[in-house]
Amino acid sequence: MDEELEPIDVSQCQAEIKGGSFMTFGPRQSIRCKNKPTWIAVDFRDGEFYGGMALCDGCKKVCEIQVPTAKYQKLVSPTNGEGE
Repeated sequence: MDEELEPIDVSQCQAEIKGGSFMTFGPRQSIRCKNKPTWIAVDFRDGEFYGGMALCDGCKKVCEIQVPTAKYQKLVSPTNGEGE
């Protein structure tokens, strides 16, 4: 992989979701999920690091279906020992 990756952001989920509602006319734009992340997802392809991102619980469930090869690590807060 030759392109530069965006660093993992532990302050906001990095998944892109559809904005608007089912009542929105025309194509709905993708926006970044505004939830606080609780997981770090990483994916390896052909034995090499392919990418990683911070995910909230809801986006992790979607990622598990869309990227079955990804591995997950619970994000731990340094202040309380639990994901926030």
